[in-house]
Amino acid sequence: MKRWISVFVLISVVGVLAPFLRQMERRIVGVEPGVRLDYRNMEYYLKDEVRTIVQQIAREIDQPEVNASIDKKSGGIIPEQNGIHVDVEATVELVMNAPANTHLEPVITETVPLVRTEHLEPLQAVIGDFSTPVMGSPGRVSNLRLSLAAINNTLVLPGEVFSFNEVVGERTPEKGYRPAPVIYGESVADAVGGGVCQVSTTLYNAVRRAGLEIVERRMHSIAPSYIRHGMDATVAWPHTDFKFRNNSESPIIVKGEIQGWRVRVWIIGRE
Repeated sequence: MKRWISVFVLISVVGVLAPFLRQMERRIVGVEPGVRLDYRNMEYYLKDEVRTIVQQIAREIDQPEVNASIDKKSGGIIPEQNGIHVDVEATVELVMNAPANTHLEPVITETVPLVRTEHLEPLQAVIGDFSTPVMGSPGRVSNLRLSLAAINNTLVLPGEVFSFNEVVGERTPEKGYRPAPVIYGESVADAVGGGVCQVSTTLYNAVRRAGLEIVERRMHSIAPSYIRHGMDATVAWPHTDFKFRNNSESPIIVKGEIQGWRVRVWIIGRE
């Protein structure tokens, strides 16, 4: 019985002393009085508590870097944006070692994106170029224009794979695609988006001339009218795709538009 009474008394004493001991710990190893981080009062906080607060500040301040890119409409270069990140551990150490009554700011580091304007400015040379004749109904020509606009001014970085279906997306009436002849097996029938294969075919031949790596490509079952059979690249959403990889050491830009009576696709890269 005496043993249980002793344990109870010990627990009670520890419970009473715990807040006092915690306050003593804060004053001995915690942040000095009067220290402020940004607008936050940090005095007597312990290191783990400081880290939690700094992580919260980082979520408010951090901005990821943004690569330079190509404007889809104009073809001009959109400059990169450097990132801003709070160095959490460096800021924690700064707070923990600060003398009393110090007003501090978080330690900020700036990060530079991998792709910058300087990497895109040298892309001036046509390294692959191919054209096919414009033909067919107004609906088919409209489909050509829509899919050409979708691939036009597409930047492909070294090692990246260009997927025609991913870039152009599903061909639907909501996007403006209209019914036009499509090859099905050994026959031809109207379907929404008919004619888009001419764009993928023209792109395929421009890519070949640029010496880039063909990743995925299928031919039509019968010869299309706009190119010799065996030189075509059929696409169909979502399973039949044309893909190529930029296996060069610099970025490239895919260009495409109707020029006069020709569907033209060309690849821009370094000299």
